[in-house]
Amino acid sequence: MPTFTLVKRPLESELAWAEYSIRRDILARYAAALSESEATAVRWEAVAYDRENPDASSLVAELDAYDHQPAAA
Repeated sequence: MPTFTLVKRPLESELAWAEYSIRRDILARYAAALSESEATAVRWEAVAYDRENPDASSLVAELDAYDHQPAAA
C-alpha cells in the first residue's frame, strides 16, 4: 500500500513572523557590527533580501535611517 506525506503549508502569520525575525536579525547584526567591513557585509545581505522580497518595505532604507557607528569591542 502506498504511503503519502502530508504537505502542510505555513500559515500567513507564520510567514509574517519568519520575515520579521529575518529582518530583525539583519538590523541587529548591522547595529552590532564592530567594523565598517562587517556593516558592509550585512548591508549586502539586506540588498539581497530586498531583491528577493520586492513587495516588502526596503530593509536597506531601514539601514540607511540608522546612523551606523562601529560597536565598542
